[in-house]
Amino acid sequence: MNKAQNHRDEIYKKKKQESLTMISFLTTLKENLEPDKAFNIALKAFTRYMIGIYENVLVSTKIGSQERFDKFRVFYEDYAEKTPYLKIIESTPNILKVKYERCPFFEILKDLGLDDLAYAFCLSDPAFTEKLLPGVKFSRTNTIAKGGIYCDNTWEFR
Repeated sequence: MNKAQNHRDEIYKKKKQESLTMISFLTTLKENLEPDKAFNIALKAFTRYMIGIYENVLVSTKIGSQERFDKFRVFYEDYAEKTPYLKIIESTPNILKVKYERCPFFEILKDLGLDDLAYAFCLSDPAFTEKLLPGVKFSRTNTIAKGGIYCDNTWEFR
């Protein structure tokens, strides 16, 4: 299956259905605000969304602890098992490296003319890491939303 055939497969359709609220929100931002303002509000909303997800995942762990980082890693490993385009590259007590070979959310936003807001979602990774995983360094060298063919996220516990 080539990329064009893959584009609107079941993964795409499912992600689009799951993202209807977010799509409506982003569309409203784009239609009513200047681009910079829309982007900044999208970034704040995505960051709040990701913090909410991970606060629930990490609820019983102490900020800055090995236990918290381990729980985060295990959550990601479980998610990768259910996500065919996400690969765990390395998972140790101090490192979590993942590779997204695809971003259905970006594909959808691009199709809808919202791709200028997609990178705000990417920026929520370092923002939630700073808030919920202090002492963990986040890095990424490739980003699909910026023209890369994959995303490579690394969290390093120090």
